[in-house]
Amino acid sequence: MKKVLMILAVGIFFSVAAKELKVLMIGNSFSICVGRNLPHLVAHEKKHSIELTSAYIGGCVFERHAKNLKIAEADPKAELYVINVWNSGNPAKTITRKGNVNELLKNNKYDIITIQQGSPQSWDYKFYQPHANELIAYIKKFNPKAEIVIQQTWAYRADSPKFAQWKFGQEEMSDRIIATYSRLAKENNFRIIPVGEGVALARKSPYYQYTVPSRKQIEAFIAPDLPPRSSDPVGRHFWYRKGNKQSLGIDAIHLNEHGQYLQACIWYSFLFNEDAEKITYTRPDLSGKSCRILRKLAAETMKKYNK
Repeated sequence: MKKVLMILAVGIFFSVAAKELKVLMIGNSFSICVGRNLPHLVAHEKKHSIELTSAYIGGCVFERHAKNLKIAEADPKAELYVINVWNSGNPAKTITRKGNVNELLKNNKYDIITIQQGSPQSWDYKFYQPHANELIAYIKKFNPKAEIVIQQTWAYRADSPKFAQWKFGQEEMSDRIIATYSRLAKENNFRIIPVGEGVALARKSPYYQYTVPSRKQIEAFIAPDLPPRSSDPVGRHFWYRKGNKQSLGIDAIHLNEHGQYLQACIWYSFLFNEDAEKITYTRPDLSGKSCRILRKLAAETMKKYNK
């Protein structure tokens, strides 16, 4: 259903359709985090509505998604994924159960279905095919009217141990990710939610200049004190116990609260064709200034993408 609102601007009437979207994300930890902010944002803005479903397996790559389709065809009751459902009508409530992608696609009609590669393989197209095409074909078979959209993922924080293993750094990972997702999109005529480009743009701004702490600096921290993380939209440090000793751990791959808010603003702008700078929702654990900066970065990302 669509409700038409008439807006008067500079003496000209524009019609803006209020959208009611049913969205499925087939992904991993880089997609499930959308549920932490987007339903609240949509509810707060009071313009549109969304039912957002996540089919989640941590670290899941296209190859595993494709294999799981075959497993669930043989056993329709296979509980391969954690299924989460959020609704902007009651954004604080999450419905959680186990299930599989097959039954979601066969029992629902979605407006948009998002796909993405698992982050360790996101930068190399040889890991995409033929598995991505198998997933795409299955989606089209059972949800032919849904628009398939790619969520572009992001490069790890500069202190990720993976860069030493891969023998390249953050900027090259970002460039490769943008190239691989662009190739998949071009081959299938898909649109892209440019979250990875938003993260890259944030890192070029004066507000998110992350300096990797030295080993000496890290060793100087005493629990529960933590190194600052707001200088990058990705990553955090955390304390964990190993035997009788507390150790400082690192997560250099997932979006932190800044990155998650940026992600939600980009998704909202993409899904509903709204200007991210005009969003009024602020994440409770972020300052008003940080939210304004991130909304501006989201708007700049979408302007660049739309060109």
